[in-house]
Amino acid sequence: MKKVAVVGAGVAGLSAAIYALKSGFEVTLCEQNKTAGGFCTSWRRGGYLFEGAIHWMTGTHPETPIYGMWKDTGALNESVKIHLNEPFKSAEWEGQVASFYRDVNKTKENLLSISPEDEKRILRLVNDIKMLSRFNRPLSDIKGVKTQNPKRRFRITPDLLPAFFTALRLYKTTNAKYMEKFKHPAIKWLFSTISGKFSAINRLFTLGILSTGDGGYPEGGSLGMIARMTETFETLGGKLLLNTKVKKVNIQNKEVTGVTLENGFLPADAVIVTQETTAAMDQLFDPPLREPWMKRLRKTIRPTVTTFIGVGIRDVLPETQIPVWKLEKPITYAGMTETSLGFYNYAGYEGYAPQGCSSLTTWFTGDTYEFWKQAKEEGRYKREKDALADQVKEALCRKFPRLEGKIDVIDIATPLTFERYTGSHHGSWMTMFYKGDKLKAFPGYCKNIKGLYFAGHRIMPPGGLPIALDTGRRAAQMVCRQFDAVFKTR
Repeated sequence: MKKVAVVGAGVAGLSAAIYALKSGFEVTLCEQNKTAGGFCTSWRRGGYLFEGAIHWMTGTHPETPIYGMWKDTGALNESVKIHLNEPFKSAEWEGQVASFYRDVNKTKENLLSISPEDEKRILRLVNDIKMLSRFNRPLSDIKGVKTQNPKRRFRITPDLLPAFFTALRLYKTTNAKYMEKFKHPAIKWLFSTISGKFSAINRLFTLGILSTGDGGYPEGGSLGMIARMTETFETLGGKLLLNTKVKKVNIQNKEVTGVTLENGFLPADAVIVTQETTAAMDQLFDPPLREPWMKRLRKTIRPTVTTFIGVGIRDVLPETQIPVWKLEKPITYAGMTETSLGFYNYAGYEGYAPQGCSSLTTWFTGDTYEFWKQAKEEGRYKREKDALADQVKEALCRKFPRLEGKIDVIDIATPLTFERYTGSHHGSWMTMFYKGDKLKAFPGYCKNIKGLYFAGHRIMPPGGLPIALDTGRRAAQMVCRQFDAVFKTR
């Protein structure tokens, strides 16, 4: 039986490992942390659980192709409850609340009630969302792999052409350009909750997914999903090595031989690297790899870097999504200025907060990595985090005076936190699209090195959990193709 070593037990690593096991390989999964999950994780502080990854997820609807992959890997099944909270995103401006709903007709009704003078632009928005909702990408198989089922390929059929041209137009339009044509400030404010320099496709494609009934929140969140995937892997006979850091991928005569661990060597006929790709290229290979696609990846990726904030409150805030509001006093940190604040609220989910309490999360997007790194080196890291926490606390209590004295904990995870936990470049977890950026996947294999494959969110922009899942599946197919094995999902 051929041996496969998988580096990293996040969603991509678990996906690759599970599919490889089902296809008849002996699989060892190496994870540097004490638990699996990677970016798909949550953590407890002061009796509160802060959801670190999922507030909505593509592929929760049973009729979507991605659901089939989640089910293959054990992440989802018929018994997992899916929450579809409304509205999806809201913004408050001088007492008026503009909202994006999963139901696009509710979005239209809400925005028209606020601003009848924007009717033309609102109808255009609704049409764009409906067009993008047609992109329910089917699963596809790599060229040359044997499969249990007929091979699947993604093609743009005639009925998809209008949606394709809509997407092309939005790729070339910034979010700022898209929103500036609206007249009412509440609607502009709703759009401004995502950076104006990003492509408009980022927000509208999400709304297209949600309008199909997809994009729910699975009961148990990140920890529940990873626990189910880990159980599937181990039930199939896979070997999970926790607290095991891979130091090097070994290559001899242009063929992998295994991986060097901190405490030994693990032989393998194939290696799938799911650590964030740019970091893996720098850390796991000596001499460095020189693949042309890797050079392109370095030049074209636009890492999404965030500072994550979790808040535990001794009070119940009934809203599942607290509308973004304009701050009377901006929050300044790490050379950045935040003029608005909003939260996801997990109070309605079992286990996230003590009885009568609420667990809230939010994040500020911006590459503040160098600031936090310097603060760490100069011994002021905790002081800077405390200063940010104080500003968030002040802003919350100003908005909700009843919360004064009821905030139990504010936990801040900086880009350094995510870098330490996942090994990702600058602690980044996705790739955002700017105006005109091309949606292009990277090969995930090396032409001149036999048995070496890559998976993870960086391989197929923009990334995210479904992309990690899919690239793990594709990496397992590449292993099957190498050894002329049949790729199996059952």
